[in-house]
Amino acid sequence: MAIAAWKFVLPAIKLLPSAKFLLTGLTMFASMWFYSLRFGWWFAGLFVVGILIHELGHVAASAFLGVPVSAPIFLPGFGALIVQKKWAQSAWGEALIGIGGPLGGTLAGMLMWGLYLETGSGMFLGAAYFTFLLNLFNMIPLFPLDGGRIVGAVSPYLWLIGLVALLGMAITGFVSNPMIWLLVILSVPHVWNGLKRGTADPIGGTKTTPAQRVVMGVAYVALSAFLFMAMQYTSIGIEGIPRSQPSSASSQQAA
Repeated sequence: MAIAAWKFVLPAIKLLPSAKFLLTGLTMFASMWFYSLRFGWWFAGLFVVGILIHELGHVAASAFLGVPVSAPIFLPGFGALIVQKKWAQSAWGEALIGIGGPLGGTLAGMLMWGLYLETGSGMFLGAAYFTFLLNLFNMIPLFPLDGGRIVGAVSPYLWLIGLVALLGMAITGFVSNPMIWLLVILSVPHVWNGLKRGTADPIGGTKTTPAQRVVMGVAYVALSAFLFMAMQYTSIGIEGIPRSQPSSASSQQAA
């Protein structure tokens, strides 16, 4: 009986206008819950909204290029992603989609910084700091990170720098998130193919022009530098981030 009922319920759910955003909402809430365990709900909400604005930057760039993508999917503890349903016609197009996210994320960080200047709340400044930090991490020049898509329009050989940097972070423990190793594994086939072909332009696609390479190279350096400086200026904000306090029972167990 239940199986027969689902045959009618599932098609009905798919017809709902908001059904395709259900996964976004659920994973977004899961991310907020994950960050709230340590920093509280207010900061978690701010930070996750910043991640959402980052992803919407990708969505906007994809729509401009006519590249269909999924709704944002959040990964608690490691940001979020969108899934492209096809590649752009050139490495330049992929770079535009790639840089759309950090541009959106930078705007989100600036808005949080502005709220701090308006209210004096350290929580806004702390959220701005971590938003800038997350976007700067995404600028590491290695696919599938945004930086890898961006520098692909310049030269796929730059991916070697990103690969070495990410491996260094993982081996030294500078970043302890196990997802780093997954990124390294996912990047290897892409790096190998790019180095072998000497270009990130898709086979049969449009070639990226020298002018486009220069423009994207300058944009990459400028945005990375701005994010680094913004992170330095807002670094004092981490002192204003609320931390969740352990209960008395857990404190006694720890003792």
